[in-house]
Amino acid sequence: MPTLTDIENEIKSLAHGLSERVDTIDREQKALGEALTSKTAQMPAEYKSSFEKMNAEINRLTDQITEMRTEAKRPPLADLAQKDHPGRKAFLRAIQCKGDLSLLSPEEKSYIVPEHMPAERKALYAGDATTGGFFASTDFMAELQAYSLLVSPMRSICRVQQTSGEKVQMPSLANDASAYWATEQSSFTDSTDPTVSMINIPVHEIRGLLKISEQNLEDSLFDLPGFIKQRLGMKFAQTEGTAFIAGTGTGRPRGLFSYTIKASSSYTGGSAGKNNVTDAIAYVPSTVAANITADSVLNVAMDLKEVYDKASTYIFTRATLNTIRLFKDSMNRPLWQPFGSYTLPGTIYNRPYREMPDMDEIGANKYPIAIGDFSHYMIVDRITLNLRQLNELYAAAGLVAFIARKRVGGDVLQPEAFRFLKCATS
Repeated sequence: MPTLTDIENEIKSLAHGLSERVDTIDREQKALGEALTSKTAQMPAEYKSSFEKMNAEINRLTDQITEMRTEAKRPPLADLAQKDHPGRKAFLRAIQCKGDLSLLSPEEKSYIVPEHMPAERKALYAGDATTGGFFASTDFMAELQAYSLLVSPMRSICRVQQTSGEKVQMPSLANDASAYWATEQSSFTDSTDPTVSMINIPVHEIRGLLKISEQNLEDSLFDLPGFIKQRLGMKFAQTEGTAFIAGTGTGRPRGLFSYTIKASSSYTGGSAGKNNVTDAIAYVPSTVAANITADSVLNVAMDLKEVYDKASTYIFTRATLNTIRLFKDSMNRPLWQPFGSYTLPGTIYNRPYREMPDMDEIGANKYPIAIGDFSHYMIVDRITLNLRQLNELYAAAGLVAFIARKRVGGDVLQPEAFRFLKCATS
């Protein structure tokens, strides 16, 4: 079986081969006086099939690496089964406390309560015992969390906050104080008073209902609990992931696309790099009506203020990533770098990226790329998962139902921390 290093080396080899093919096309296009593929991603039709195959293979290997790294982070279940394991003891102690987690010690909470856990210890998750739920077993919730990360990578780059209430409130500076120049011996005049507003991030409820026949439960030869956790886990993760990008904020989290999207003042004659429109996210045009260019991928990052650019991350779909793999900078270096080292993620212009399936695809007046410091998007968790089995409600139909619910919210804390790239000339 190939090791992680073997797969990463193969990806690097494929990336090198793709880069050389782009160079070959560029030489032909220079001779004809055409726009270069490395700048526009436009290529002769006879080359497209081979590039699509190379991109597909790179994507397959990248997915394999993600699965291997996710698997490596999961807790060893055999260890947790031991009677003297602290995680097992904490789990039993939580049951004895009947959901009153205040009775647990800090060490016990580190095995039970998500906000007290180290990132690498997903031993147990607390269900909502106060409403008839239960504390889910390690295997179930660890798997579910893994699915959530694969489908909704927003959680891996955003700020995640646990709450015990119906919403999170955070003070925000609405209007800043002012200062002014004065001549000698002139009188003081009042400065503008700073004003503070409140950001409210309410939690919303996701629900799921899955009905299984009693015969399947009794006679199934496949892993039926695994099937249930996979389907509910995938649907929950897909639903919240879509909301973090495109949610309206009404009955669900508010996503990036729900904000007013306004041209950056850098491209409309205003102060460079500033966009002070309240409740708006700025965009940078690609300068091409229905496509993106190598320069525009850099321009959208450079339009961020330096404080946000330092921690910025690109997000886009896999199809957009396949286009970006064709681009090169002014020194003929590929924009896409698969791995800075065996422990670092792939980068674009030395900035990390995440594939986000709910972003726009490349097309006229679309916004296929966003970039920003995603610590300024907050995800609020109230209940990670509550699962109940209903044996009687559908008994007449010979069915057993599983209902699941999760309470989560999300919203942008600072719109100026983000930028969109728009497929447009201006």
